[in-house]
Amino acid sequence: MIRINLLPVPKARKQEALIIQAVAGVVILVVVAVVCYFVTIQKKEINVVAQQRNEKLKQDIERLKAQVGEVEKYKQQMQVLQDQISVIRNLEKGRTGPVKMLDELTDLTPRHLWITSFKENQKRLSLDGYAESGMIIADFLDNLKASRFFQGANLVVVSSAEQEGQPVHKFTITASVKYDL
Repeated sequence: MIRINLLPVPKARKQEALIIQAVAGVVILVVVAVVCYFVTIQKKEINVVAQQRNEKLKQDIERLKAQVGEVEKYKQQMQVLQDQISVIRNLEKGRTGPVKMLDELTDLTPRHLWITSFKENQKRLSLDGYAESGMIIADFLDNLKASRFFQGANLVVVSSAEQEGQPVHKFTITASVKYDL
C-alpha cells in the first residue's frame, strides 16, 4: 500500500533548507571568486614573466645587432685587405717579371754578341747590338724565339761595321715581351 504524508512540512525545515542552499550558494560564489582571484594572479605573474623574458630577448637582439654590425665591419675590412693583397701580388708580378726577363736575356745572349741598346715601350722590345758573325746573331734570334718571355722575335736590320778595328755585324731585333708568367 502506498502511504502519502499529507501533513504540512514545518516551516522551520523549509527555512533550514533555504539557509543551507543560500550558504552553499555563497560558499560556491566565494570559492569561485577565490579561484578567479588566484587564476588572475597567476596569469598576471605569467604575463610579468613573459614581459621580462620579452625585454631580455629585445636586449639580446640589440646586443646581437651590434655584434652583427661589428662582423659586417670586419667583413668590409677583410675585403679591403684582400683587395690590397691582390694589388700587392699584381705589383710583385710586375716587379719580378722584368727582373726575370732580364735574367733570361742574360742567359740567352751568346758569347761574342753585345747588346748596345735595350728599349722597351708597352711590352714591345727593341734590341740593338753587334756580334762577330751572322751565325751568332742567328743563334741569339733562335734563343729569343724559344724563350718564354719573348714572342715574335724578328731580325729587322743587319749591317757590317767596324768596332775597334775589328769587322762586326750590327743588328736590330724586335720582339714582344711577356712578363706575367
